[in-house]
Amino acid sequence: MSEKIISKSNFLFSFLGALGAILIFVLIIFIAYLPNRPLPVDEAVVAKRQETADAARATSESKLEGYAVINADAGIVRIPIEEAMKRTLANYQNASETMN
Repeated sequence: MSEKIISKSNFLFSFLGALGAILIFVLIIFIAYLPNRPLPVDEAVVAKRQETADAARATSESKLEGYAVINADAGIVRIPIEEAMKRTLANYQNASETMN
């Protein structure tokens, strides 16, 4: 069986070919990305979006952490989530004690 000896020039050409293929791929991706790059967002638009997000976050936090009457006739109220968890746990503990 004969041994194949890889010459330095063949190795160099293979290495340069592989490197060239990678560089061409990167160049194609770069050229394809440049025309499709989004335009910079105006600072006023960013400020408005942040203001809207802050208002939505404040509204949701007030619903989770505050008291409110939902339907006075039916006796439906909103209580803070921490208080609701404590009451639910107490109800489950009382129910388990009565079952035993």
